[in-house]
Amino acid sequence: MLNSCGCGCLGFVMIWRCCRFRIFGFSLAGEGSKLVKLEVKNAWLSVVGLTQMPNLRHLTLEFIRLDDDENLEKVSDCFPFLQVLNLIGVGGLKEPKIHFLHLRSCHWTVSNAPLSLAIMAPNLLELRLKCNKPKSLVLDTPKLVKFYLSVEDAEGVSFSELGELDTLEVISPDVYRLITNTRFGNKIRKLAVDSVKSIEDSDRLKFGLGTLLEAFPSIASLTLSHVTWSNIKTHFQSEGVVHMKGTDTALKQITARVQTSDYTDVSFIRSILNNCKGLTDMRLMIHQDTDPRVRDLLISACTMSNPRVRWSWGTWAEGGEDIWVSSGT
Repeated sequence: MLNSCGCGCLGFVMIWRCCRFRIFGFSLAGEGSKLVKLEVKNAWLSVVGLTQMPNLRHLTLEFIRLDDDENLEKVSDCFPFLQVLNLIGVGGLKEPKIHFLHLRSCHWTVSNAPLSLAIMAPNLLELRLKCNKPKSLVLDTPKLVKFYLSVEDAEGVSFSELGELDTLEVISPDVYRLITNTRFGNKIRKLAVDSVKSIEDSDRLKFGLGTLLEAFPSIASLTLSHVTWSNIKTHFQSEGVVHMKGTDTALKQITARVQTSDYTDVSFIRSILNNCKGLTDMRLMIHQDTDPRVRDLLISACTMSNPRVRWSWGTWAEGGEDIWVSSGT
């Protein structure tokens, strides 16, 4: 249970050398300077009087209203050696800028209010960023290795070259513009794409498997949501295999959710395998409401015509867990 206090704070927990205890307010002078981990949840806080905490390595602010620091300047100044930062639903921000020289991991779920976001972290290795429609999103994170990005509108997204990025997960209805206008780097080996919804007709004619493989030529593993699978299958139906450019890649494995199963899926899968010669592992999740006879026909057609491929089959449902039925056959 969290307790209330005079400043409007519902309580927060500090962890000091693995000893957990409760305090009230956001004045952490004295003993607070020795903290190595601090978690603040469900609070209304002011940074007035906040002093430097050079020993703090891990900070979590969750469902916080933060006053007197709309750009996160005070937070950045007071925790100079921070390595792990979690900002979940922090309100009161206008143009927040995260600037930590030693930060290695960051999870930031941005509220709707900020229109301009910036992360300046030269040693950041892992970033989970979820935002709505930023007019400006700037990243200066040259050592980033793992990146989870969820964004509604990608128009204002701008990155410095992410030359060390190995793993990327993108969730966005604006995925076509995001991957074609943004420099994610050429070293990405694991890619997951969720288009969230069917893309506009004008982009659907452009967004095929070749679009992904041209943008990410080094990927070995590709994971597609059922919406993304449907979008690139629609592109294949309208444009055909002749437009599947960029398929001479390092791609070894595809994992995909399939909403409906019909002969179009069989034709699409065959075209992928014919053009991606190095592809040896197909992992397909079929929606649980699919007619079992249709599902069995898809499995039979794929496995019999492509014996060189390791097939894994499973089922999926909205809001449920994926269930693998067979693996590596």
